[in-house]
Amino acid sequence: MKQNNNLENFLKLVSKEPPSEKIVKDILFYEENKEWLDRSANIAIKILSTLRHNRKENRFPNTQKDLAEIMNITPQQVNKMVKGTENLTLETISRVEKALDVQLIDVHNEPKKVVHDEMELV
Repeated sequence: MKQNNNLENFLKLVSKEPPSEKIVKDILFYEENKEWLDRSANIAIKILSTLRHNRKENRFPNTQKDLAEIMNITPQQVNKMVKGTENLTLETISRVEKALDVQLIDVHNEPKKVVHDEMELV
């Protein structure tokens, strides 16, 4: 019984809404933000893969802590980046690219969209 009460108290502390509502909100958030969340996840995978490769090759940086030191940020900030759910700024992406000596995004290979303007050029 005591363990059950502890769980109930914990759930009350971490969420003010019923779990089912939170799950629905999380799903809606993902659906509304799918494009950048997918890109963030791909960047996270590339960062982690590069760190792993650096470990195998005995190169620096090869841990999240090393990356944090090079970027002059906290290890917690790096951890957020590699979760794949952070909306990273171009500045942050550029700093990671420089620290790891990799390219995380390539705007030249982005799908091209043609924008039609109703105004005529004179």
